[in-house]
Amino acid sequence: MSDPHAFRNALGQFATGVTVVTTVDKERNPVGVTASSFNSVSLDPPLILWSLAKTAQSMPAYQNSGGFNVHVLASHQSSLSNQFAKSGDDKFDGVEWTPCENGFPILPEYAALFRCKTHFQYEGGDHIIFVGEVIDHRTYDFPVLVFQGGRYADAKIKPAPTQSTAPAIDMQNGQFTDDFLLYLISRAHFQSSYPTRKACNKLGMSEPEYFCLSLLAMSGGLPANDIVSRLEHTGHHPDAEIFARLQRKGWIEGTDDNIEISQKGRETFIGLLAHSKALEEQLLKHFTDEELIGAQAFLQKLIKITGSDIPELW
Repeated sequence: MSDPHAFRNALGQFATGVTVVTTVDKERNPVGVTASSFNSVSLDPPLILWSLAKTAQSMPAYQNSGGFNVHVLASHQSSLSNQFAKSGDDKFDGVEWTPCENGFPILPEYAALFRCKTHFQYEGGDHIIFVGEVIDHRTYDFPVLVFQGGRYADAKIKPAPTQSTAPAIDMQNGQFTDDFLLYLISRAHFQSSYPTRKACNKLGMSEPEYFCLSLLAMSGGLPANDIVSRLEHTGHHPDAEIFARLQRKGWIEGTDDNIEISQKGRETFIGLLAHSKALEEQLLKHFTDEELIGAQAFLQKLIKITGSDIPELW
C-alpha cells in the first residue's frame, strides 16, 4: 500500500459536498460534526450514508440516538463547516437551531436537509458507516459548498447545452423576450429595490426625497441647485417644494446655499441603509463568489460604457 499521506491527497482530488450531521447524546444535548462522506444509496427505499471516525468523541451519540439530520451546506457556510469540524463540546456556541420531533438539531440554513432514522451501521476500517432511512427532506435554492484538494470551493452549474436562438427583440412586432438584457437589468433593479421603496412609503418618504437624503449623506452639504442638477440624472427629478417638505419633516437643515442632512435625517437614512444591507446579505447567499465577482465586473463596465455623459451622483 502507498504512503497514507499520498493516498489522502489522491482521495482529495474527488470533489465532495460538505455536510453537518446532527443528533443528540444520552442527555439529549445537541451533537454535530462536519462530514464530507455523505452519499446516496437508494431511492426506494430512500437511503443515504455517511461515515464517522471510530475515535470521534461523538461516536456514542450517533450509535445510540436512533437517527440524525444531515445538512448539505451552502457556499456561504464555510465558517459553520469549520466550527463543526473542530474538536470540543462548544460546537453549537452561537449557532441557532431548533429540534425536530425527535429532538435532533435542525440548523436554520442549508442547501438541503435529510432527516433520517438510523437503518444500518457497518464497520469500515477506521470508520463506522451510518446508513440512514430518509423520513423527510427539504431543499433551498442556495449554491452548495464543495471541498476539494483540502480547500473549499463553490459548485458552478454549467449552462444547458442547448440555448434558444430566437432573437431577444422582435422589432417588427414590438415584442421582446425574457432574454432582453436591458429588460433583465430593469426588472432586477425594480424587484431588488422594492423592499426599500416599501420601507420609504411607510415613512412617508418619496423616491426623490430618498435620493436627496442619500446624496446629502454621502456628499455632505450642497447648494440646492447642485442637488437638483445631480438628481435630474436619476430619473427622479425633484419638484420645487422638495426642500421645504424635507425641512418640515426634520430631515434636512440649512439654506439654499448649503443644505445638509439633519441628525434626524441621518438616523432615518441609516435605518433604511441597514434595511438594504440586510436584504443584500440575504440575496448574496444565493450566489457563489465567482458569480458575484463576474456580476460586479459586468455592472461596473456597463456603468462606465453608458455613463460617459452622466455626472457622478455622489
